[in-house]
Amino acid sequence: MYQEYYNFTGKPFQLIPDVKCLFASRGHLQALSYFNYGLEQGEGFVTVTGEIGAGKTTLIQALLAELEDKNVVVATMVAANLDAVGVLEMIASVFELPHENMSKVVLLKTIENHFLKYRAQGQNILLVVDEAQTLNADALEELRILSNLEKEGRAVMQVFLVGQAELRTTILSKEFEHLRQRIIASYHLDALTEVETIDYIKFRLKSVGWENTPSLSKEVYNELYRWSNGIPRRVNLLCDRLFVYGYLEEKSKLTKRDIMLVVADMNKELGGEKTNEFLHSVPVSSTEQEVDIILDGSDINSRLDKIEEKLDILLDTLIKSKKIK
Repeated sequence: MYQEYYNFTGKPFQLIPDVKCLFASRGHLQALSYFNYGLEQGEGFVTVTGEIGAGKTTLIQALLAELEDKNVVVATMVAANLDAVGVLEMIASVFELPHENMSKVVLLKTIENHFLKYRAQGQNILLVVDEAQTLNADALEELRILSNLEKEGRAVMQVFLVGQAELRTTILSKEFEHLRQRIIASYHLDALTEVETIDYIKFRLKSVGWENTPSLSKEVYNELYRWSNGIPRRVNLLCDRLFVYGYLEEKSKLTKRDIMLVVADMNKELGGEKTNEFLHSVPVSSTEQEVDIILDGSDINSRLDKIEEKLDILLDTLIKSKKIK
């Protein structure tokens, strides 16, 4: 849609994590440094936490890209409320080991034997667990037990736990003292600063050939930060909708009013009224008058008419090109 209109070579604000789009903020670089430090130690746990949409999965992809040429057998898994048996089954699955209809004891022994074979060949083993905040206490204990395996004085497996802020709270609780003693590095990934948010937006745009068309006023950048709170996924959502709006309105310059209208539309779609329900918080400097202005119904209805008109034209074009029967 807007990619062709603005002569972009691709979609700058896609939501799917892509290591090619990793923006090297201070926080992301530090998180990667902690990962690499952990790898050098060759044992224990490394934990990285962050808010939803902060870029944790992209960090994992960047780590995996770095490990492609290293002597590390690495597997990733997404924890989905796993218990002790579930986490062992998932580990067996990601390492392509048999696991169906096995008891916990047999599963554990199968995994141990497999890991010991890797170590005998001089290979390090790394398990990366995404969404680790969903693991229950028994599952975390199983991971700790596996991390205790050693051969010739060296740990057989390392574990990187990546998850939301709740993971940090869980690990700090009294019952996880044994696990905390195995954590060699821990880092919390904060949101982008305002300067980083602006640089992030420009980085994404320039990656697809943006040459200042459409141009974005200084106020647009300020509002994008204000409404996203510096969370990359929120920035992507807002920017994507802003550029769709620019395409529909055939704009070569985007202003503060444009981004405010986009935010109003998004809130209205999700049932919001005069709060930023889309982003779960009201921006600090918003005013009642400001929000009243952006919720002008006639503006929204006019834009909806334009959207329908554009879609009709697009559908007619696709039919004529025989892409749709």
